[in-house]
Amino acid sequence: MDSGKIREIVKDIAGQPYPGYVIMRAQARREITIKLCNGKIENVFTGNESGMGVQAFTANGASGFSSANTIDRKMAEELVQKATALARESERIGCELNQQIFSFPPHYDALPNGVQYPFDQFTPQELQDMLAFIHDQLKKIHLADTGIAWQTSYKQIEDYWCIGRTDGTLVSFFIPRAVLLHQGTVRQGDAGQSFSVHLSGVDAGILLQEKRDGLLYRQAVDKANFISKVRTADQIPSGSYPIIIDYGLAKGLAHEAFGHAVESDLAEESVLSQNGKLQIGLMVSNHGVDITDGSLKGDWAYQPYSANGEKRENVTIVEDGILKQGLGDVFSAEKAGMAMTGAGRAESYGSIPLPRMTNIRLVTKKHIPLPESETLENELRNMRDVLIREGLLEIGHHYVLVGYRGGQVNIKTGDFVFQCDGAVNIADPALTVYRPGIFSGKILSVLGSVRLSTGQERYDAIGTCGKAGQSIPSSGGGSGYIFIEKNEHIRLGGNESDR
Repeated sequence: MDSGKIREIVKDIAGQPYPGYVIMRAQARREITIKLCNGKIENVFTGNESGMGVQAFTANGASGFSSANTIDRKMAEELVQKATALARESERIGCELNQQIFSFPPHYDALPNGVQYPFDQFTPQELQDMLAFIHDQLKKIHLADTGIAWQTSYKQIEDYWCIGRTDGTLVSFFIPRAVLLHQGTVRQGDAGQSFSVHLSGVDAGILLQEKRDGLLYRQAVDKANFISKVRTADQIPSGSYPIIIDYGLAKGLAHEAFGHAVESDLAEESVLSQNGKLQIGLMVSNHGVDITDGSLKGDWAYQPYSANGEKRENVTIVEDGILKQGLGDVFSAEKAGMAMTGAGRAESYGSIPLPRMTNIRLVTKKHIPLPESETLENELRNMRDVLIREGLLEIGHHYVLVGYRGGQVNIKTGDFVFQCDGAVNIADPALTVYRPGIFSGKILSVLGSVRLSTGQERYDAIGTCGKAGQSIPSSGGGSGYIFIEKNEHIRLGGNESDR
């Protein structure tokens, strides 16, 4: 079914007079995924999915939800009836009421796809041939005394959303995204360590770009060489040190340790709230530190409108060290003491929207540029020179943490535990490499110790964020490598089992 037909159905159904209030969401999704492993095709998947979800409200603000994996007028009318009946039953049994949706101003918008190469520009076989060429280049990478296995994958998705409301709102937009990913496993004997490098965009242009300039190949070479050193390196002695984190870890820190703590539906259990209200005006870091969340066009987590049909706002969560805003949706923002910012996102047409991040960035006002470099070693040597010149390099142990391998955060207490791909002691002229230790501490302690950034800003660290059973694309980064002063509440080293 084409996007124009979907928009027409949503407009007709959502615009009918009802005794209550209706939000209708329709989604059509196309996807192709191709994986190669050590020169052989491992998997080719193509899929199409479409459906509708209807959220109905009584006049008093009780809601009900119903969905179906098809898009047509008759089914849409049935969904409205089911959702309305559920809303009335919810009110009868005493559910929590919310009338904020009734105060929303209407929106009317239709955003075009805007890609250079439409989803079906290339056949699956043509995409497979391009990916095979890119994958075969990895055979050129050889590591001394070490084996390496490679997997290359390409995923391309086109989501079309159309959202209509009783107040006349009708918005539609495309979310195209694509990612090319190399995953390597460096092996020595029976032990191995995996790593990845990626290139993201909106269409198959990223495959053409990689065939043309080989940027991801060069990143794969550099990362493989680094991981081969990590495999035989010593563990960082457990302790507190001055540290520098790269943009991937900066995204992980901002997302896991701070972004979730300001989502309005989690305010009652957040360390940044008091009595269920976000502590607007709280000093959470030194001056000169900002955390911003907002949708960026062409980004992996792009979403111009919320799942409720509101404009997605760019939110300055922290400004100059002060907590300014949270990520509020229509159903929980008022209760959490924050403004509604269009933060509601849904995994699919069959999901209830929740306050979620899009692209979250950790930025420092003080920034020291570095010369561009294509290898990590040269970049770190340039950074070392800058730190010496600025009088910022600590003697003995000053660690740069490279890569982000996930972690956990307790938003009630503010405790976090993260892992990286490896570490480098930049205080050592030899740039000694260490195995990845645990990076742990308190979120307010680490933000309070951020001083500046250096290097190139990057906001394309991509991932998948899980919450309440829903998984959605996430992304972000930092204004470069983030410099964090030594703090006794921030520790490195040891294994996760030691914590």
